[in-house]
Amino acid sequence: MPVAEATLERFREAVASGQPTPAGVAVAAVSASFAFGLLAKALAVSGRKDARSANLAKLEPLTAAARAESSRMLQLADGDIAAFEAYLAGARLPQATDQERLQRRQALDSALRQAIELPLAAARSAAAGVQMCAEAVPMTHLVVLADLAAAVTLLSGALRTFLLCAQSNVTQLAPEASSHREQLAEEADLYKRALRQSKEVLKRVATALAVARPSRQP
Repeated sequence: MPVAEATLERFREAVASGQPTPAGVAVAAVSASFAFGLLAKALAVSGRKDARSANLAKLEPLTAAARAESSRMLQLADGDIAAFEAYLAGARLPQATDQERLQRRQALDSALRQAIELPLAAARSAAAGVQMCAEAVPMTHLVVLADLAAAVTLLSGALRTFLLCAQSNVTQLAPEASSHREQLAEEADLYKRALRQSKEVLKRVATALAVARPSRQP
């Protein structure tokens, strides 16, 4: 069953089961999907609270983008589950003849490529989500600033998970695949920048909330 069609309870039980999937990437992708949903909520509420704001023209496309990425994250969760199940199926293929060994190797390589590329695609999406949160801070109404902070916190956690799982798959399943290691290294600056940016967003939110705190009466 696609993740989007499963109940939360069914998904939770599947995660807690002894089955190999769903695992880290799928769980992080679902978390990131909720994070993008929170971002969309914060932007939508801000637009309603200040309908005459000059930022309205920026809020609407940013809200639509957040909603689109929320849906895409669930697709990435499904893709990761399918990729790892394909890898396991490939590992069970016979290898008694040269032809069987070739077919098995091709199946494993295809599934492994997906098992590495999918979490990296999710990582790029999460990094873009952090950037969206940064853009949203000055446009977000006070009443939903905490939701924006929750969104960027979930996205940064998901980003770390995606990178960890991609690195694990490269190390354990494709130790000789230098191209995958090079890809991780090439994109490292993007992820580091996103993680730094997530901390900056939290600081900005904390500052805005502190300034808005009502003064105590004597």
